[in-house]
Amino acid sequence: LKLPASCYVLEDAHIATSSIFPSIISRHCISYLIPCIPRQIIEACEVWKSSVVLESISADNQDRKPGSSVQVLQRIMKEKGPRAMWSGCSARMVEGCLSGAVLLSSKEAFRKALTSSPVIRKRFAPATIGFVSGACGGACQAIIMTPCSLLVTATAAGVGGGSVVGAARDIWDRKGLTGFYRGSKAVAARQATNWASRQGFTELVRPRIKLGGVPGEVVAGCFGGAVSCWNTPFEVARIHSQTHSFLDRNDNDQASGEEHHTMFETMDGIVKRHGVGGLFAGVGPRIIQSCYQTVFLVTIPRILESS
Repeated sequence: LKLPASCYVLEDAHIATSSIFPSIISRHCISYLIPCIPRQIIEACEVWKSSVVLESISADNQDRKPGSSVQVLQRIMKEKGPRAMWSGCSARMVEGCLSGAVLLSSKEAFRKALTSSPVIRKRFAPATIGFVSGACGGACQAIIMTPCSLLVTATAAGVGGGSVVGAARDIWDRKGLTGFYRGSKAVAARQATNWASRQGFTELVRPRIKLGGVPGEVVAGCFGGAVSCWNTPFEVARIHSQTHSFLDRNDNDQASGEEHHTMFETMDGIVKRHGVGGLFAGVGPRIIQSCYQTVFLVTIPRILESS
């Protein structure tokens, strides 16, 4: 009795996943940890991006026009100095190591499992498989990235004296463990769409780039990273949601209207106050950050795998 090919899809995926995970963890996670330290150079964009959104929140409270990204950067340099661009660096280091490992192991395992099935490989283009595997890998990151990104935003806002330990203690004392996962839906949506777009658009443009070799791969990665910033509204909603959480000094959550706002209600409020452009606050530094991360987490693993 011969079963149809579609019946072997799940079996093929299971075999591929069980055999791929060890090699993915040993090879791809190491490939991420190697550039982890120089990667912190670009993490100044995280503080810059968060500060731009925080500037818009501050402008709302003071009933004034928010400054541009360049003006925010100039103010940080003038008032706090260059070191302020790496506030929350320890939280970002932890996030970088753990979330990178989670992303690469899960994303590549999903991609390998999907491409190992003849049925899926025949019916779906590489770009589609890239979108799906990237979304799954990105969503897996949320459990680690939510508290870490919260601490980076909190230190940028000066919570707990601007230190990671002080901010963590402040949030824990007032909100408990759940306080660290404020905005988790926005983080999951951001990360899923982040890596679906970065992986998918990189796969989509790769065969269309005439430049061959490593330079062509890097150009494809930069393109995928830049285009993936269409989801900046999720990131802006995340920062707004988390900021209202750790700046709210009321123990009674009912006293804070922001506590019960959903992600889309937060976006709607931003549009009412700042227009659609308010959802893309800080998109400039985010494009730089996204291009860098896509090259390291999509392009380099593919180059290492092919070699």
